[in-house]
Parts: sequence; structure tokens; C-alpha cells
Amino acid sequence: FTGTNTLTAQDAYGNTVPSFDASANNVTVTTSLTGSISGLSGTNKLTGAGDFVSGVANLSTKLIYTGTVGT
Repeated sequence: FTGTNTLTAQDAYGNTVPSFDASANNVTVTTSLTGSISGLSGTNKLTGAGDFVSGVANLSTKLIYTGTVGT
């Protein structure tokens, strides 16, 4: 992956939610490509209270996609 690899919790108005807690509201990461996602606190889910810091999850060192290289 290239660029900024973050996921931001936002409310209905597009504001960042700094108190977002993934242990109370799990976030599932999926792909339409052939392969699998791993490396997150719940394999393919963000489930930890510390996954989001000030409403932002840094996925650069966590998200692993295993599959066929393509476009």
C-alpha cells in the first residue's frame, strides 16, 4: 500500500470522533480481491481499545494483505 495508511472514525457530519473505541464498535476490513487480510487486533477487524488514537487508526504496520498482485 502507498500513501497515508490511516482510518479515521467520523460522525455523520464528517467530524473526527477522537473518543472512538474499536473494542465497543468493531471495524471490519474487507477486500473484493482474491486474498486475505490479517495483522489487525482481531485478524481482519480492529477490536482493540487502543486501535484508534484521537479517532485515527494507523494501519501502516498492522494491515497485511496476502493475495495475488494485480491492479
